[in-house]
Amino acid sequence: MTVDLSRFAAEDTPPKAGVMINTFRAFGYDLRTAIADIVDNSISAGAHHVRIEYNWEGPDYFISIRDDGHGMALPELIEAMTPGSKDPNDERDPKDLGRFGLGLKTASFSQCKQLTVITKRKSQDILHRCWDLDHVNATGKWSLLDYNPDPKIEENLGEHGTCILWRKLDRLITGSLENNEVARTAYFEELREVMKHLSLVFHRFIERNELVIEMNGNKLMPWDPFMKGSPGVLIPAEELLDNGRINVKCYTMPHITHIPPAERADARTDDWPDLQGFYVYRNNRLLLYGDWMGMGTRSEPNKNARIMVDLPNSLDHEWQIDIKKSTAKPPAHIRKHLKRLAMVTRNTSTKIHKFRGNKVLLSAQRLFGDLQCDLEGNGRPGRKLQLYYQ
Repeated sequence: MTVDLSRFAAEDTPPKAGVMINTFRAFGYDLRTAIADIVDNSISAGAHHVRIEYNWEGPDYFISIRDDGHGMALPELIEAMTPGSKDPNDERDPKDLGRFGLGLKTASFSQCKQLTVITKRKSQDILHRCWDLDHVNATGKWSLLDYNPDPKIEENLGEHGTCILWRKLDRLITGSLENNEVARTAYFEELREVMKHLSLVFHRFIERNELVIEMNGNKLMPWDPFMKGSPGVLIPAEELLDNGRINVKCYTMPHITHIPPAERADARTDDWPDLQGFYVYRNNRLLLYGDWMGMGTRSEPNKNARIMVDLPNSLDHEWQIDIKKSTAKPPAHIRKHLKRLAMVTRNTSTKIHKFRGNKVLLSAQRLFGDLQCDLEGNGRPGRKLQLYYQ
């Protein structure tokens, strides 16, 4: 029986401004995922160049992310600064990297207490709006300020673009800023990790010359986790799932002894134990990597196994993509196929590990036969396994 709830008396209970905004600070972002979320917005805004700048200058230290996207008019700017401005169930542009309408706010507040957005559309005036958490806590009001704490930024916007400015970075640095060498070292080490993260997460955009990312003037180079085009990389299987909406391609890296010593740093071989597992892409943006999603465990024999999974953003709900865009859970009917493909890929990796690569490369045909038996023995008789070099 359906009850007409509009017949009952009710009270409006808007959330307290300070409490709600401070709650946004607890979504679990780290600096890497927070900056990546801002870059997502730049890509969705049509940007081709993103410049990330940071400093270490006492109380005036900052992080800024500036792009050459199309910018925003005032209604768009206010909407972008409003928490929960978009319904995650709404149909999105196929190229849109957002979902909840929270990323700008939650990513920023996870790192800073003052978020300013400066934006300009072509042939329009520069606009700016600022959230200052100290001010919100003091007043208890949802006060979005028409304020720019650093007017010099406006000079660098060009004809169009947007700059996200983070100040009062209380989550990154505590204590003395000028004199604490430990804090300074940790700060710049964290930013080096951001460089590595962005070069991986957005590697497809960078490879295709669709995006340039700079950090303090240093251009980031793409890092392809599948080493496509490198000798010794095997592809044990490739399948289309869910009526062709999901593309899965399995890779096994060559044994480290087959990578010249001079190239091992670029291949990040020291990180391989943490890089094994699934790599889930959504609209060419890497969401999740180095995770078996509950379908295996990390181990030394498995460290050469990596599985690429490509999704459209129309499957966000089914895959339970979270606000940070850093976790995903495949639905049951897809999970069973991924589990099977993960087993095949790990088997290949184990053989490479066991035979130290050289014997595997010399005996690819025997490996093909072994893996075909492995796959056919998993309840799928007669299935052909495509084992080939790139």
